Amino acid sequence: MEKIYLGDWLYNAGIVGFLRINNNLWDIKGEELISKDENLLKIGDNYIEIDRKIFDGFTDRFFDYAFNLYGRYNARLEEFQRFLENLNNETFENINKDFKNIIKNFTLLKNKLGDVKAENSQELKHLIEKAIRILEQDKEEFVESDVQIFLRDFYGQKSFLNKTITQDRKKKFYEDFEEPLKTNNNQKDKKLTCVICGERPAKKDTNYDTGFSPVFGLNKDAVNFAWNFNTKLPSCDICEIVYFCYFAGLTELNGKYYFVNLDDSVESLMLANNLFKEEIEKSPENPFIDFFTEYLLRIKKSQAKYTLSNINFLETELKETLPKVFSFNIDYNTAEFIEKNHKNLKSLSKSFFILPDKNKTRVYILTEFLNLILKKDLNYGLLYKIFKSIMQDKAYVSNYNLQRLIIMYLLYKQNLYKQKVGGKEMGLEEKSLDDMYIKGKILLERLKERDAENKIQSIAYKLLNALKIGDTNQFMDVMMRVHMAYDLEVPELLIEALKDKDNFYLLGYSFLNGLLKIQEENQ
Repeated sequence: MEKIYLGDWLYNAGIVGFLRINNNLWDIKGEELISKDENLLKIGDNYIEIDRKIFDGFTDRFFDYAFNLYGRYNARLEEFQRFLENLNNETFENINKDFKNIIKNFTLLKNKLGDVKAENSQELKHLIEKAIRILEQDKEEFVESDVQIFLRDFYGQKSFLNKTITQDRKKKFYEDFEEPLKTNNNQKDKKLTCVICGERPAKKDTNYDTGFSPVFGLNKDAVNFAWNFNTKLPSCDICEIVYFCYFAGLTELNGKYYFVNLDDSVESLMLANNLFKEEIEKSPENPFIDFFTEYLLRIKKSQAKYTLSNINFLETELKETLPKVFSFNIDYNTAEFIEKNHKNLKSLSKSFFILPDKNKTRVYILTEFLNLILKKDLNYGLLYKIFKSIMQDKAYVSNYNLQRLIIMYLLYKQNLYKQKVGGKEMGLEEKSLDDMYIKGKILLERLKERDAENKIQSIAYKLLNALKIGDTNQFMDVMMRVHMAYDLEVPELLIEALKDKDNFYLLGYSFLNGLLKIQEENQ
């Protein structure tokens, strides 16, 4: 058995890619990565362990995965079918133009198809039908050609990707990789050990060059960058094939490739990258925060603090010298806050409000809250939007969960306050917010008793507007008038609201939450 440990981000992408290519050997149950055959594949904490028999049939799996990832063949077949469905005398010119443009950039099909001149829709129909027949009859040749074209952007001229190889590409891959890997008959260097794993003997005449990676590889022409002018970086056959799989570990978005790098376990690494791929397919506009939100919901509370503070994204355009590395900049205190409030955060996962725009955009509260935290810009504008939507009957969040959100505002602000003033408290407790919420409910009940339910919206709007602009005087004026009018004591906690703006917002929104409890039946 050969052990493959987590390493640099590109090697980790290779591990993810290797597992994806061999996806017949593992499954995900719950949030656990399970091997289907531990005689071939074992999944450890920070490593996978493989038997060389795993490479039996690897050539077909490798080519199939790359072919499907590239996707040109199937896309063109579908386009040609649509051309046939829509082709008539009126559409002839446009479809003819589009068809010629496709053929122009599809060299193998162009050579097989020959002259693509069509004078009318009937001639064009025959040409398109001929193109479809060629694609279907010679599919295997197109598979090999497309994989070669696709992977050249990742690996340069290595093995079957060399420009001199124009046929039998699978055979070349089998001879260079599958056969020697599964039989372990690669020639070994008797003196050198692999610089990547540091364990296995190096494969003879195999160096860690740009054939492995255009990002990290070191060629002979880079001699000035090498210690003692020696560019030789020996590699073993296992590490070589892992790097040769990194293309399958990346996720493409708008011409760029991304990888979520984690160093805690193979399982976390695999689950995170699979989830990121899912989120890109669902929401390509803003996949990063959507990924982060969903990932937070899936990981265990015990993992949250460590995982969130050690997660980063890699972005590469492949041809650039170095990838961009960026993260959510989750410092220890933010990660700790998320860990402590894991349960409260998960309770908001389905809560949302609808924006008053043409598209009636649905905004998920958890995603927005986390976005503000990660940008270190937690303001009260989010609470204003939620309450305004509630009053317009366009929010779907329970009063209980909304109160949990307000309390999380308090806890987050307290955390920041302690950091700024050396461990001192803000002077406001969770109990105070709950008490203010109850005071709001009391006013609600009194209005119902006095048959004044029609006043609730008016009172709530006045309070909400005062909160929006941070006007404590206006808020206090409304509170005093309403409580005196309905024979209620003005809450003593309002004194706290006058001391500090954060207190004002938190106590004010807690009260408003209790007052608007009538909306819960619509949520």
